[in-house]
Parts: sequence; C-alpha cells; structure tokens
Amino acid sequence: MSESSGPSPWLQAAQAEQGEPVGTPPGNLYFSYKKPDGDEFIGPASSAEEYLKLGYTVTGEHTVEDSDSFRDLVSPGSLEPPASGVETAAPESTSTSTQSPETTTESSA
Repeated sequence: MSESSGPSPWLQAAQAEQGEPVGTPPGNLYFSYKKPDGDEFIGPASSAEEYLKLGYTVTGEHTVEDSDSFRDLVSPGSLEPPASGVETAAPESTSTSTQSPETTTESSA
C-alpha cells in the first residue's frame, strides 16, 4: 500500500464540485468514502461517481498493490489471534474403547 505525494487527478475530480471525468482510474486506486450519516469505508475509485450521486464525500485515496495490502487497509488486525472467548481449540483426544471386554469361554471336550 502506498500513499502518493499529492492527490491524484481522480481524487481531485471526485472532490471538486463539478469535476470533469478524467478517464478510468487504475484498478488499484481506492478512495475513503464518507456517507451522509458519518459512516466511513474504503471502496474502489471507479465507483466514485455512483457514491457521489448518493451524497457521499471522498475524504482520501489509497493505492493498494495486492490483496494482502488491501486486507491490511480495510481490516487492520485481522491477522491477530481471536479475542478471548472466541478462540477455538482442537478437541482433546479421549481414549475410550468401543470394544466390549473380551470374554473367553473355553469348552473342554
């Protein structure tokens, strides 16, 4: 994940009141969007036009190089162990015999 030294033309267009389309943004360019209710999320820059029509604002941009970088950006800490009470453990092995005790009966002839 890399932050550019300045805003990209796509970010500038998305943040402008009436921006001119500047073409299709690269597939690894993501924007931080803010919903009218204040909730924020990260989504593809290519969706900016639809989100802006819904009243969202663009608050930042991110260039994501691979899926690991994207995961770290949108879900930091996802590699951490689960919180207490959520973690699972392998069941302990119990050695219960399903065989019935051997009974030997010898008959003498």
